[in-house]
Amino acid sequence: MRYAIVVGGGTSRRFGDDKLSRKILDKDVFARSAEVFLNVADKVVTVGRRVDGAIYAPSGATRFLSVANGLSALSDAEQGVVAVHDGARPFISRKFVRRLYDCAEKYGSAVPRLPVTDTVWSDIDGKLAQTDRNALFTVQTPQVFDIARLRAAYQRAQREYPDESTLFFDVYGDVHFTDGDRSNTKITYPSDLPEYKTGVGFDVHPFERGSGVILGGVTIPYAYKLAGHSDADALCHAICDAVLSASDNKDIGHQFPDTDPAYLGADSTQLLARCVRLAAQKGYEVVNVSAVVICQQPKISPHTDQMARVLSRILDVPVSCVNISATTTEHLGALGNGDGIAVSAQALLKRS
Repeated sequence: MRYAIVVGGGTSRRFGDDKLSRKILDKDVFARSAEVFLNVADKVVTVGRRVDGAIYAPSGATRFLSVANGLSALSDAEQGVVAVHDGARPFISRKFVRRLYDCAEKYGSAVPRLPVTDTVWSDIDGKLAQTDRNALFTVQTPQVFDIARLRAAYQRAQREYPDESTLFFDVYGDVHFTDGDRSNTKITYPSDLPEYKTGVGFDVHPFERGSGVILGGVTIPYAYKLAGHSDADALCHAICDAVLSASDNKDIGHQFPDTDPAYLGADSTQLLARCVRLAAQKGYEVVNVSAVVICQQPKISPHTDQMARVLSRILDVPVSCVNISATTTEHLGALGNGDGIAVSAQALLKRS
């Protein structure tokens, strides 16, 4: 059997407020830290906070006592391995957790560690000294142990310990370390907590007499052009609205109204650049953009790579973070009849 104890009773003193209640994509940090175990472990205990599908245990005055409460919430008859995880580590993966369980079942314990890669100094009573980082490593959670041995270690403990690895080593003289995961970061300070937001944009323009269609700043040879107040670049317009909505800005019609002669024939790549700057003023930067161009004609797919290159420079992201695809409506409706082009776009932004 596999068990998990997720601890959430801290005061978040260094963070400045309740970090475990902060949202990541509309779900709080603690729930994200616990939910991975609901799909992996047989029983999950959440300490100090309730999560649907988990057993609740009250928090203790310290982390050590909180974990003890979590163990007490599981029957003494339970056999198997138990993972102890900090509720402030919401980026953990199921694959990583399963590997740690497998390792603990083989060796009796599994503690993920990471080598120190930064230069390390110590400052003890004002005396500075440099330390050899090659001899140092940090440990993460979850830390997984044979549940009977961990319970016995808690019962034998004569003092409190900062984590289970130090307790286990002190009692048994050994602990099995395994490779950690650098993406499994712990939220300690506000800067550790990324804030992501998604936005959706949609635009459609009809064809009119002319020569060449502009999409994503690329001119595609065609017998018609798109009609609009600006250059009618529907791809840029849809991405504009996606970026604006994700960054809590008003839509493109408000920013660049078609009643304003200043935008007559405007280059939509410049409008998109302005939307990116508006997002930056709200503290957001683009992570990636995905858009689909919908039309019967002209053929879009030969030009999508060039569009991605143009748009990546404007959005200030790698080309790999801009995905442009194309589809038809199989001759259904106005678009299938060749009356125009529509674009649907999504953008992911991160607070920078």
